[in-house]
Parts: sequence; structure tokens; C-alpha cells
Amino acid sequence: MAPKKKAGGKKKKKDDGAEPPHDACWERAVESGIWEKPVTDLPDANTWPTWGALRERVLTACREIKINNTASLRDAFANEIVKLSPPELALVDLRGSSNLRNFTLSPMATCPKLADLDLSECATLEYVLLQSQTLRSVNLRKCGALTKALIHCPRLNKLSITDCGQLETVMLWTDELTELDLTGCNNLSVVKLQCPNLLDSKIPPLNLAPQHVKPTHPPISSLLKENLTAAAHKAASEKEQQDAIKDTTDSIIPHVFRPF
Repeated sequence: MAPKKKAGGKKKKKDDGAEPPHDACWERAVESGIWEKPVTDLPDANTWPTWGALRERVLTACREIKINNTASLRDAFANEIVKLSPPELALVDLRGSSNLRNFTLSPMATCPKLADLDLSECATLEYVLLQSQTLRSVNLRKCGALTKALIHCPRLNKLSITDCGQLETVMLWTDELTELDLTGCNNLSVVKLQCPNLLDSKIPPLNLAPQHVKPTHPPISSLLKENLTAAAHKAASEKEQQDAIKDTTDSIIPHVFRPF
């Protein structure tokens, strides 16, 4: 009869090299097409090598990405979305992202179904470049650090860009926009619009750079040049006279053969 195993026998060692458990929200996001959790909750290849592909699977399946009022969202994530260009992505809502500085959506074919973009209340957002054939609505309201907005979206029909106190440059190309309100953007110096259907606009007075006024007197450089030229002519004339005197006194040619 075989001896009984002791109750306190050794247990199997835990495999420390095992893949960490998956978050159930990843699969739900793939099924629903909606991601609403912080960026830090996405799969991370630094945690497990194959999670980079899993992260890509989650993001490319999204129809909507909504991540609001967070400090964890940075330029790298915005660039990641643009690079992946999810084929069904229709809405990106990143409002209140306190560490987002630049957002570039380009070229025109990127994110081929994106219709709505909300970057409002991003306190550190400085630069926006949007090129899209599909964008219909863009919200840049209350982006206090924004200095430049370049928007080329032919189908854009709603643009909120008020209360951006540092905004200096707006360049806008759209065929469908009928109203433009730049109220509260009091630092504007360049506004260029290619909006054939624009009917109503509220644009504060531009801060134009002072115009160069042509001086009524010659520039200092010209005066200096004239003075130097006159001095050079005078010096050359004096040298010629000195050379002539020297020739008449020191020359070995007899005086009779010298020209008068």
C-alpha cells in the first residue's frame, strides 16, 4: 500500500514569468468600439511584449475615444491615434487634457470617418494643425495657451474657438462654415480665411505690427558710406600730389625730359 501524502507537502512554484491578467475592459472596448478610460489603462508593451499588438487592436477597433480631464494624456497618445488612423473612428474627445501641447491631424486621408473633434479646455495646448476631408465639428474653446490654429477641412460646418487669449494666428479653409466667432481671442495678428459661405463673423481687432516708415533723411549707413568715399578720394588726391613732388625731386631722369 502506497504511503499517504503529507498534508503539508510542497506546493508548485508560482511561475513569475507568466503573462499578467488581461483587463476585461480591453475586450469590451473592442466589442463596443468605445474607449472611455484613462490612457494608463490601455495595454502597455512595457508591461508585456505582446501587449503592444493588443493595444493596437483596442485602438483600431474604436469608433469613439473619450478621455477627459486627465494629466496622463500627452502628445505621444494623440500622435498614436493619428498614426494608427482607426478606420471607423468618428469621434475624438480629449477635452481638459492638461498636458497636451500639440495636435496634428494630417494628411487629409487620416482617420477616414472622423467627424467630431473636441480639444476644448486643454490648458497647455499651443498648436493645432487639422487636415481632414471628413471633420464636421471642431471645439477649441478655452485653450488658454493656443497660439496657432491651421485648419483645412472642406466639410467643417461648426467651429468653436472662443476665449483663446494667446491665439495669434488663425488660417481656415472650409467650404461649408457659415459662422465664425473669435470672441475672447484678443491677441490675434494674422487671420486668413478661405470660407466662401461665411455669412457672419465676430473677429476682434488685429494686433498689427508697426509699419516701417521711410525716413525723410538719408539712412545713417548712406551717410557713413558717403563720408568714407569722400575721405578716400581726398586721401588718394593727396597721395598723387605727394608722389608728383617726389618724382620731381628724386627722379634720376633729367628735368629736361619730364613732361610739364
